[in-house]
Parts: sequence; C-alpha cells; structure tokens
Amino acid sequence: DIQVLKKDEDRSFPFAPGANTSIAIVAVDTSAASADDTKMFESISVDMSSYCQNTSNANSISKEQCATSILDQFSHDGFALVRGTGISQQTCVNALQATHTFLQEAPEAVRRSCLTKDRARRGYSPQNAENFASLIGAKGPNDLVRKYRVGPENVSGDNFALTQANKWPSNKDWGEQGAVFQSAIQKYYDEICRVAHCIVEAICDSLKDTTLSSMDAFSSGSNALSHTSILTLLGYRKGARHQGKHAKPLVAAHTDVGVITVLLYDSGDSAILQRAKGDRWVNVKLPRSVPLDPYFVVNIGDCLSDISKGRLPSTIHRVMPQSGPFLSPRSCLALFVGFKSDE
Repeated sequence: DIQVLKKDEDRSFPFAPGANTSIAIVAVDTSAASADDTKMFESISVDMSSYCQNTSNANSISKEQCATSILDQFSHDGFALVRGTGISQQTCVNALQATHTFLQEAPEAVRRSCLTKDRARRGYSPQNAENFASLIGAKGPNDLVRKYRVGPENVSGDNFALTQANKWPSNKDWGEQGAVFQSAIQKYYDEICRVAHCIVEAICDSLKDTTLSSMDAFSSGSNALSHTSILTLLGYRKGARHQGKHAKPLVAAHTDVGVITVLLYDSGDSAILQRAKGDRWVNVKLPRSVPLDPYFVVNIGDCLSDISKGRLPSTIHRVMPQSGPFLSPRSCLALFVGFKSDE
C-alpha cells in the first residue's frame, strides 16, 4: 500500500526501518551518463533474452549466465539494468509519449476526471498528495510529482482492491486522445508484466532456493488475473524544489514495498534517480533515449527481500531535481510487481 497523507499528518507504515536504518546521507556522486554510449550500457546491463524471448539460444547455460549476472548486479548495486526483453522500442516510446501528454499537456480537468477514492492503486494522484518517506517510517516532504495508476482488472465483478476497475480518461473528457492514451498504456502494461515474470524467474533461479523458485508469481502470457502488479505513470517538471543550493527531493528516500520494480525513463532532465551507496547518493546511469533494444532499471522490493531472507535487500532510493535554467519534463513508467491475490 501507499499512504496518501495530508500535510502534517503523522506517518506510519508496516515496513518500518530497523534500528540501524538511516537516510541521513549527504554526500552525492554527481557523475551521470554521458551521451548515449551503446557499448557502455551493453557492458553494464544484463541480457534477458534467454528468459524473455523464445530463441534457439535460450538453453540452460545461457539462462544460468543470465541469472548469475542479474544476481551479481543486485548484490553489488541494489539495482540491475536489463535489456533483451523483447519489448519493442516503439511500444516504449508510445507509452512514454502518452504519459507525457497526459501528465504534462492535458488539461487538469482531464486528469481530475480520473480521480478515484483509492488513488494509491488506481487513477490520478496530483502533486503533493502522497508521501513515500512513510515507506521506511521517515518524515519528509510530500512527493512533488503527478502520478497515474493502472492494474489488472477482475472481470468477475468482485470488490478486491488490487483488481478493481481502471479509471481511464473518456472520449467525452479528452476526445480521441483518450483512446490513444489507453491503447498505448495498456499495451505497455501487458508487455512489461510479461517481462517482470521473466525477471522474477531469473531471480529465483539465481538464488537456487526451491521454496523461492517454486513460487508461481505470474502465469505465462498476459492473464490479467495472474498478478496484482500496478503500473504507475510519473510526471516530473521544474518547480520550486529545483531552486536554491539545497534542493529537496521530488520523491523522498524510500524502499519499494512489492516484489520488484521495473522502471523506464524518457530523456527529460528535470529529475534524476539516485540510490544509496554507503554514506552517499549515487546517480543511476540511464540512456538519454530509448534504443532499439530498450533498457529497464530493476530494483528489489521489501516483499522479495523478506522472502529471500535478506539475501536481496531492498535498496533505499530517491528522485532529486536536476539543476539548470532549461529543464524539460521527465516521464517515468514504474511497474510495482505484486503476486497473485491469493498469495
């Protein structure tokens, strides 16, 4: 769950930090990825094709190499950069463009037509309406980012919160753009859920734990009822927190609650993802555009960390404003992966 908080409201969360948890990290490594360097990103990313694509090369040896590589990245960085997922560049670009159009260009009335009573799971959530610092039991500024969420729908008509109906903008509210938006986001959602299944499978294989490996977290294919994963669209833009020498986070330091999180960013430069590394913050290097074989950032959530008995610790991360006079809005697609509703 994500807590939706009012100003000055006390914050609490079941995943409270342990006695040794601290987010008082002040030093920042500001090194960022230079212009697209294909060789560099290929060398630091994990090729998931042996799990994600039906190819003749998908043998047990290539799968073992993939599983070992992704475990090494998680153990070293807490994050992994993956490619070879089979998701097309066009599917990613269309979804990112749809996200930008909805969260940055559409009239606020269109976005507010997608408000729900449960905006932590479905529909539109305005700026300053949520607080991710609560996910580690901390206090911090509310999230300065617009969000929109979709997830699997239960066609049987029950009232389970994690499979409730999605709230799409209607043609009445947004004309034909509403249908274009829904088509692009739904296609990406179906594809990234398939990829998430493959990544979880690789993680299970890497741990060589029969209990973990036997978890049928997702069915093969895109059966909407096989998981409870939520896709969150995030829209960042230049604002008050970009000013001054001591900029406040756009999204406070936190860990994610679910199994894994799979992230895709566009080329906007108004926000940057950072991970905690010892006593400092490190920028997560990302390509400046979506290549033919798209790259995705993956991080471990609290759920998988608990199931793996801490072998894969969830990593504290945050989103910070970039500095500069001409900053473009940044869009992100974040899939928060969840198990089936009966697990």
